[in-house]
Amino acid sequence: MTIRSFTVAIGAVILGLSFAAGTAEAQSSDAMKKTDTMKMAGNKTDCMHKAGMEKDSMKKSTMMKKCDAMK
Repeated sequence: MTIRSFTVAIGAVILGLSFAAGTAEAQSSDAMKKTDTMKMAGNKTDCMHKAGMEKDSMKKSTMMKKCDAMK
């Protein structure tokens, strides 16, 4: 009986830890989505940086125009 109760207790602890880890991951994922959305709305500096990183000159030009149109 003690081995079974020990196994059940360990199983409950592992299950609890996995739920806690899943909840923490979900919260951090939500926080990341919010910061990504903020970056997407972003400011002109971020826009210029992304445009500067673009390798295709046509896309770079289009992105730069969009950045210039930002306030």
